[in-house]
Amino acid sequence: MRKLFFLLLLPLIAIAGEINPKTTIKEVTVYLNGARITTESTVSLPPGTSEVRLTGLSPVIDANSIQISGLQSVSLLSVNFAVNSVSKKPDSEKIANLSTELATLQKELSSLQNSNKGLTQEETLINNNIKLKGENQSLSMEQVQSFSKYYRDRTATIQNEVYDNNVKITAINAKITALTAEINKLKTGNTEQRGEILLKVDAQSAATITLIAKYNVSGAGWFAMYDIKTMGIKQPLDVFYNAHVYQKTGEDWNNVKITLSTGDPSANSIKPEATPHYLNFVASQGYYNAAQNYNYKYNPTIKLVSGKVLDENGMELPGATIMEEGTGNGVSTDMSGNYTIKISRGKTLTYSFIGYKSITLPVYSQQMNVKMEADNVQLDEVVVIGYGTNRSDESYAEPEPQKTTYPDEEEPEITGTGDEKRKGLAHTTFKISKPYTIPSQEDVTVLAIDKFSVPAEYEYMAMPVLNENAFLTAKIKDWEKLDLLAGDANVYFEGGYAGKTYLDPNKTDEALVISLGSDPNIIVTREEIINKKAKSFMGSTRILDKNYEISVKNNKATDIYLVLTDRIPVSQNKEIKVEDAKTADAEVTKDKGLLTWKLNLKSKETVKKQISYKVKYPRGRKINM
Repeated sequence: MRKLFFLLLLPLIAIAGEINPKTTIKEVTVYLNGARITTESTVSLPPGTSEVRLTGLSPVIDANSIQISGLQSVSLLSVNFAVNSVSKKPDSEKIANLSTELATLQKELSSLQNSNKGLTQEETLINNNIKLKGENQSLSMEQVQSFSKYYRDRTATIQNEVYDNNVKITAINAKITALTAEINKLKTGNTEQRGEILLKVDAQSAATITLIAKYNVSGAGWFAMYDIKTMGIKQPLDVFYNAHVYQKTGEDWNNVKITLSTGDPSANSIKPEATPHYLNFVASQGYYNAAQNYNYKYNPTIKLVSGKVLDENGMELPGATIMEEGTGNGVSTDMSGNYTIKISRGKTLTYSFIGYKSITLPVYSQQMNVKMEADNVQLDEVVVIGYGTNRSDESYAEPEPQKTTYPDEEEPEITGTGDEKRKGLAHTTFKISKPYTIPSQEDVTVLAIDKFSVPAEYEYMAMPVLNENAFLTAKIKDWEKLDLLAGDANVYFEGGYAGKTYLDPNKTDEALVISLGSDPNIIVTREEIINKKAKSFMGSTRILDKNYEISVKNNKATDIYLVLTDRIPVSQNKEIKVEDAKTADAEVTKDKGLLTWKLNLKSKETVKKQISYKVKYPRGRKINM
């Protein structure tokens, strides 16, 4: 009886073998950079300690983010993550078809080679027969002629057949080489990196549980794209909010629930600490990285970027350099400050110009316009800033910290596409109602997440000193309520495609202004009026007399409102003087030299404005006119 009891107890204390359940992805939360995966596995556990291996997972899992739930009464002893090289499921049908084709070619090749051997032996036999007949018997002339014709014809036929066979053999050998290489490629490329989560668990009794594993992965994200449509300047603006999801995690997401979040778990969430800022003289130009001042996110689909580089006053910067990160790829702006650069593999662009602070920005749009700030590195004096909490005023008291109160969690909204939108304190989530399959690949998957109509104030804007086109803009107020992200937008006006623009809700303006493209029915020109006295000298001073006529014609069938802008140069050097400015009743921003006219143009009406000014500067010097 004692022996029987020992045998029954033995299985209860033995360590069970490894368990490899099937793991299925159920939900994915995609962030602007990264994603969180939720998987389920049904696991049948024997009593005692077991090892559960979740295989076939993404190799780019953040091991520190792994969370396991659904254990019920089972104890979790340890969690480990590893990346292994495993064999892919071979494309057996394709390899089999190629192998069958290869065997057919090899058989055909062998047949041709055997035919050549037979023909060669026949030619040798003919030659030997000619010699034998000549040595052993005398032949009449008729016999000689008959034998000669036969041997000649047959030898020629043999050689032609051998030649034709050799041509076929060469072609077949080429096909065999190509097929063999393709088969080898399929076989040798049959390994990939796969992630595995190894769990050690302990069950007091046999149990079947639904194991839930959650983990973060890199190589995934989403960015906003918009379609903006309006049928006319008296109609509301229809905005179609789309999410472009990309994922190259090495693990396909098959028929899963997708949630999009405007959060970014890769962003630094540690609050900054204030430190003293000491000023002193510097010997060289400083480097200014402006990327931290923007919420722009890298867009991996952008392969060509165009734009304009301006100074802080809105003047073009010809010769500014734009470099792609991590490459030798770079371009310079033309005389109008324009540039175009192809993107190969870099994620950021750096803008630099002598005398200006450099700017580094992520590649976020096909249109990236930059304003550069002058770098005043020569300081006139050293400023000493005191810091710390010691004060001579003993009556100073640190103010009581104010507690932040948070509203109750808002009820989810239903978007125009029928999806669920929930606003959090720091980010917004879109829960997509329809399950999606998103394979691990280079292409993006487009998800429509919202659509809405918003009232807009339309106005035309023209700045012919930079571009002789009239651009239609739509101004949206209370745009903060729309929870938009920065992104490219396709613009459709009056039923036609009008081009692309960039939607930038990160700006702090009271209204969001969207450019809807240029209107060819509004003609804008800016012509210089040349006169013989445009250039003159007064002693050591050179005088430039500049005169321009600006013309705006409304060829549309409706009246329009247009804001016309021009400028008069502003001197930053006391030796350069701008005088006698005539601004034709424009509103003038003196410190920037900007001129503004607000025009109500009737259909077919033309309005002309003339401006003029004189520039005086030392003779023999050059200025950037």
